[in-house]
Amino acid sequence: MSTKFEFDAKTTRFNLLNALQLAYAAELTYKTHQEIHEVVINKWGFTDCEFFERRNIEIFAAVNDEIILIAFRGTESIEDWLTDLKTRLLMTKRGKVHQGFKEGLDYVWNDIRDLIYKYDNGRRTIWLTGHSLGGALATLAVDRLLDEWDVSGLYTFGQPRVGDKKFHRAFNERFRHRTYRFVNDEDIVTRVPPRKLGYWHIGRVRFFDAFGMIHHEIRWWRKFLSKSISSTARAQDRFGELKHEFPGGISDHGMGYYIKRIRESYLQWKKVNRPGEYTFLDYVNS
Repeated sequence: MSTKFEFDAKTTRFNLLNALQLAYAAELTYKTHQEIHEVVINKWGFTDCEFFERRNIEIFAAVNDEIILIAFRGTESIEDWLTDLKTRLLMTKRGKVHQGFKEGLDYVWNDIRDLIYKYDNGRRTIWLTGHSLGGALATLAVDRLLDEWDVSGLYTFGQPRVGDKKFHRAFNERFRHRTYRFVNDEDIVTRVPPRKLGYWHIGRVRFFDAFGMIHHEIRWWRKFLSKSISSTARAQDRFGELKHEFPGGISDHGMGYYIKRIRESYLQWKKVNRPGEYTFLDYVNS
């Protein structure tokens, strides 16, 4: 876990340092409130830390002079969200979205709005992140927040699809240029719910291959997807088939793997672009 929160609060472009810090925040959501508070306040140096927990949805928010960071917790049982009746699509004003994810966000939506109203002073930038289910909820939260606020960035890790083609188009028209969706190799959660049920992904993909190389182009993602077409095209719910087809798909979903990949990419970038700042400590901790 990072002991210092280094962050470029002003950029809206892709930033590996920001990606790494937001990955740490997404991982931190799985800790207890006491542990989160200890890291956010005493290690990262934020001035405020708040928690929201409604039913099985958990969020923490961290605030300093520059940013409002909202991190959504994932779940240990993502399969439950993807294989029950809540995978049905519900209509919203910008397209259809996953019923279960929408209902989950509804539980905490007023808390999120109240938080932004409380801390938004016109100078702080707003950032959202989450892993797995948390990434899906963060995506839907951004879609709603954009009706009232300017959001600077959304970084998600191992998130499932959240909406249909209409939602995909509407979201990307407004926020694709500030949305970065990380996919680690065979992570099967990123492939569900299936396209056969009308689901589409959003944002810009950042795909790590089996060797840990990061790819920014969509052709790599399509090549990755093509490996499973024959075994999943007939499936109404392909989660079980994907687990068989990609035995590494569950382990690749772990937040620790995302952090490892992003950290390695960031240190490699730093070594090439800022050699004077690349220290022995960076090397031994990589």
